[in-house]
Amino acid sequence: MEFKAEILHLAALRQSKGISLETIAGQTKISPYYLRAIEDLDFDKLPAGVYRENFLTQYASAINEELAEDLGRKLRKAAREAAESADATRVAQGLWRSAKENIARGAALLLLCGTPSASFAQTKAARPAVLERDPRHDALLKFWQKYKCPIESLTTDFIAAADRHGLDWRLLPSIVFVESSGGKHGHGFNMMGWGSGKIKFRSARDAIFHVSERLAKSPIYAGKDIRTKLRIYNPANTRYADRVQEIMRQMGPVLLATR
Repeated sequence: MEFKAEILHLAALRQSKGISLETIAGQTKISPYYLRAIEDLDFDKLPAGVYRENFLTQYASAINEELAEDLGRKLRKAAREAAESADATRVAQGLWRSAKENIARGAALLLLCGTPSASFAQTKAARPAVLERDPRHDALLKFWQKYKCPIESLTTDFIAAADRHGLDWRLLPSIVFVESSGGKHGHGFNMMGWGSGKIKFRSARDAIFHVSERLAKSPIYAGKDIRTKLRIYNPANTRYADRVQEIMRQMGPVLLATR
């Protein structure tokens, strides 16, 4: 399949169709921070693995359904290639800058022209990577460090789960801070007091993604604003919503990731 030259300029193509980034963000629940990274061809700002594939496919789908189908197939192939070759070598800082540019160009070619040979460089980390360049990552990490919370390694998971389910990135971390002092208490990896604290999870990461999904999609939470969600989450404590929202404000503004 061949694409017109206009597709090499994603922002211009989007604008020519009268589609705003805000419209795509509303449809896909993807932060404008990541949408701008896609249009800038700065792919190392995106979460890794299936999250990156999902973001690129959803963006393409919002512009052109036919492109999205072809893109999804190429990205799955690229993801497999990347998994096989991830962390094959490590280079010095100066060489890494050059390699990153080549990766971005290769990913852009894959996205825009359908070339399957480029692969995305990834680390061996099983968790989705949210690079520290994302201001939300830095803000949340500093918050955990300030209060000596033992869950710094889960920072990327909190942000990735929020982006996947269209939640405010501060919501679940603030619930965790209120419920377990930021992971200092609780059992069965249940840091967020889910199910009155009686539910057990296989891992902290499973807990984060499960509760995020329920806060976004469960019939009792879906479509409700944050304050209402919090009142449902803990109906016995009349000050619960105030407490959680105060912690959210301490973590930073909701649009911290945009520019």
